[in-house]
Amino acid sequence: SLRTAQQGDQWLTEQRATEIRGIVTDVLADSETRSSLQGSGAGAGYNGGFFLASADGNYSMKINVLEQIRWSFNDSEDGTTTTQANGFENKRTRLTFGGSMVDSSWSYQLAYYLGYSNSVETVGANEVSDAFVMKTFECGASLTVGQFKLPFCAEYQLDVGNLQFADYSTVDAIFCAGYGQGIKLGYESEVVRGSICYVNAPFQANQDWTAASPSSEWAFVGRVEGKFAGNWSQFDHAQSWRGDSLGVRAGAGLSWNQANPDPSTDPSTDPSTEVAVFTIDTTVNFGGANLAVAYFCSSISDSGSAVVDDASPTGFTIAAGFFVTDDVELVARYETASMDVDLGGAQDFATMSAGGNLYLAKNQAKLGVDFGYALDAISPVFSDYAI
Repeated sequence: SLRTAQQGDQWLTEQRATEIRGIVTDVLADSETRSSLQGSGAGAGYNGGFFLASADGNYSMKINVLEQIRWSFNDSEDGTTTTQANGFENKRTRLTFGGSMVDSSWSYQLAYYLGYSNSVETVGANEVSDAFVMKTFECGASLTVGQFKLPFCAEYQLDVGNLQFADYSTVDAIFCAGYGQGIKLGYESEVVRGSICYVNAPFQANQDWTAASPSSEWAFVGRVEGKFAGNWSQFDHAQSWRGDSLGVRAGAGLSWNQANPDPSTDPSTDPSTEVAVFTIDTTVNFGGANLAVAYFCSSISDSGSAVVDDASPTGFTIAAGFFVTDDVELVARYETASMDVDLGGAQDFATMSAGGNLYLAKNQAKLGVDFGYALDAISPVFSDYAI
């Protein structure tokens, strides 16, 4: 009858509606998983960088871009001559790829500088900085092979995008070990971490192997540090954000290598040079303020040069930051060094720097202002590294 048909149509309509609601629910749930920006089981999104990941998380790739544009003004005086210069520069443009492969214990990183001005990091524009693969073991040990930043001093271990100043200190740039190509064995526990590297040479990256390479007969670089308060992630950036807990660490590093003599010269007139550099440092984060101190000393022997033979250069830096609001930080730094030899007409170097940072999104977007004043004449050995 007509009534029976209407009841059947109503049942079919309700069944279709239930099925459609189920389909829509499933689609929305799948869409929510795929579009999540928090990295929790997502195949793509943003979590400290744009990423792609397999469903099981064994394979992933995160993409980061560092762009540093700055305007500089320099007022220098040489006797009776005063020189002023100013202008914009593309200080750094870097593209970084990193993630996991095989499983979460295998990681990799590839970083390439598309633009670079006044390089103090061994590499320059149109060059690779990091290119390595690392295996992490359950015991806390790790093994890294490739090209990487050598673990020596605390300041240089920070990525340049996480600094409080426009660049690394001049003293740190001179005494650090730069990048190297080789193998690194590391270990990290709750209170102690460290690593030791065997590389071709400090400050040597993107080098082809030739009959005359490497430039050192042997080269070892290592660092060890202990944490007395806080967590290790607090020391991945120079800032101590308001609300952070107390963090205290101390560390020491050693870079030791013996350079090969120039194969085109007589070994008796161009002997190999042995260079050892030692550093000790401490960092304290107070939660809204921080203090970092470092001392460097080195020994240069058997150089064959009457000028630098058996020299013992030294350096010292102290830097501090204080947040006046959650997003505004005042910073200051003092650094000094002595080459222990007369290089470029000046043995001593000393500068004071002060400034501030406006953090628009912490280290992801910030505006900084630095003022520096040299207390001594700057010889070429320092001016090449001065920011």
